[in-house]
Amino acid sequence: MMEKNNAFSGLEAAIVMIAFVVVAAVFGYSMISMGFFATQKVQEVTYAGIKQSASVAITDGLIRGQYDETNGLTSLTFSLSIPETGEPIDLSKMIYFYAKNSDMGSEIPLSSISPNSGILRAGDSTRVRLSGLSGPKAGGSFSLEIKPPTGASTLIQRTLPSGFDGGYIS
Repeated sequence: MMEKNNAFSGLEAAIVMIAFVVVAAVFGYSMISMGFFATQKVQEVTYAGIKQSASVAITDGLIRGQYDETNGLTSLTFSLSIPETGEPIDLSKMIYFYAKNSDMGSEIPLSSISPNSGILRAGDSTRVRLSGLSGPKAGGSFSLEIKPPTGASTLIQRTLPSGFDGGYIS
């Protein structure tokens, strides 16, 4: 005589269905977790980009240079400020890179910078003096790159007039 096991095949189908539901739930949870992780990383990158773009020091006003007939341009004085939405900048970590007449250039030592410490905050301005420069002479050119610890640098490029003997450099 043949026996029918209809109830047993129904139980097997239920177990298989439950297994599919559990696997789908685990897969769905892992996909949602990966989405949250990716969203968090995108948010961190976005905030880092905003912070870097907001950390900028800009020159405000005219640049004044002292001149010596023997050495050429000996110092530069200018105002440095941070926009209202900017991040504070530690002046002791600022880098000033100076090059004259298309030379390779070099970093200005901290001892030749005034002020060389303190925090410049958003909306503030300070008068910076770079001393100990040697050149260029009148008619020559120079470039000064101002690099904050984070953010974009500011580039100043000027050519001294042929009759320059000190004063404002336009």
